[in-house]
Amino acid sequence: VASNSRNIVVLGGTGKIGTAVAIHLLQRDPTCNVVLAGRRFNEKAMEEVIASAGGDDETCRRRVSIKCIDTVWDESSKSLKELVDSADCLIHTAGPYLDQSPVPLKLAIASSKCQVYADVSDPLEYLEKSLLMNEKAQASNLTALVAAGAFPGMSNVLAKEASQNLENHGSSLVQDVRFQYFTAGLGGSGAVNLYITNLGFGEPMVQYDKGELRWFMALSGKLLGKVDFFLPQLVNHPGNERAKERIGTQTIFSWPFPEAATVAKDVAARGNSYAGMGTAPDIWNGMLGVLVRLVPRQWWKSTKFSKFMADFSEPLVLATDALLKATGTGETHAMRVDVTSVPPGLQKEGGKGVSIVQAHDSFRVCVGQSCAEFALDALEHAKPGVYLPEQFYDDASDRSRIIGKLTSTPGTFCYTGPVLSEQPPALPTDWEKAIDEANLEERQGVNA
Repeated sequence: VASNSRNIVVLGGTGKIGTAVAIHLLQRDPTCNVVLAGRRFNEKAMEEVIASAGGDDETCRRRVSIKCIDTVWDESSKSLKELVDSADCLIHTAGPYLDQSPVPLKLAIASSKCQVYADVSDPLEYLEKSLLMNEKAQASNLTALVAAGAFPGMSNVLAKEASQNLENHGSSLVQDVRFQYFTAGLGGSGAVNLYITNLGFGEPMVQYDKGELRWFMALSGKLLGKVDFFLPQLVNHPGNERAKERIGTQTIFSWPFPEAATVAKDVAARGNSYAGMGTAPDIWNGMLGVLVRLVPRQWWKSTKFSKFMADFSEPLVLATDALLKATGTGETHAMRVDVTSVPPGLQKEGGKGVSIVQAHDSFRVCVGQSCAEFALDALEHAKPGVYLPEQFYDDASDRSRIIGKLTSTPGTFCYTGPVLSEQPPALPTDWEKAIDEANLEERQGVNA
């Protein structure tokens, strides 16, 4: 291992997201050492990192190592504590995070060496537990960014930027905040993503409804309809044209991403917020919609059932991924963020909208690159405390800096920037139907 350089420990470092984080760290910071921490000594993962980051260069090889740990969720684990204590920067990618406590963050705060912590967590309860450690992080001089991936993460910052753009155009009050995501197949993220998706169907949508935060269980997993992952009003923009050609219009379904709650609160949304995602081929969206209607919510919440369903469907999903790769779709990822303004005067409709589209060749790589960029930026621009991305990058100049980094990573083929429209963008095609069905089911206690 090279000396006199930053020691960055990646928990879950031998997994699909962890290796993507490590590769980008090594490419962006030629002096850092990266420790891949996992439950097994996965030499194949280490060789992938070295080959991708340095082409098997001997200098690169000296900068990468593997450490085995028994768990990331037990603060009494000696191997975990020793590893955290050796880190200048700790990056936690070892999900799922649902129903867990932020043990790695707690150990990073207790460490006398660790300066920066970042993770890709998404359960709202986990984030809230992490944010409660803010004062302790400040006291220990630790800068911590949670939910710091692509979505949530980059999407949060882009929504904040869209909100600011509305204000710059004379609309200071936000009405709606909408997050829409697309990933072809598993996006290269591995079978664990199936498991995490299934667990999400047992959790409520936490989003704003007429300006009030709502826990909306019956909406989770509902098909919301079609969304354009390009901006029709933006002409002669090469990235937008590529997004139109490669992704086009896709079906999305509701999923409990936390940014529908946290960002909407941050920008004081007076209307609605939601988050949804879709996959390809489209038949998977329809199948998931049917399963969510038929299977009781408590079953999805069961780790045994959700794991069984993930294991059962994994061979077919992996075969689909191989087909997508053969047809050129690969691991394509896209996000579209829309923020609208409050209608003028006493009108019920109207207002303006700002939309942003970002797209990348690979979901897995985009998540890893984003997390690495957030961590590297925090190392250069420390601000002790625990933050969501929209909080850490509240300042316009800070936000501009990180957006420039996040949207210029290798593999990014579209970034439109904020695009203003004089009318709010269209909602997903089946939005009203999904809301009406979910409201009826909650009144009747269906599929509880």
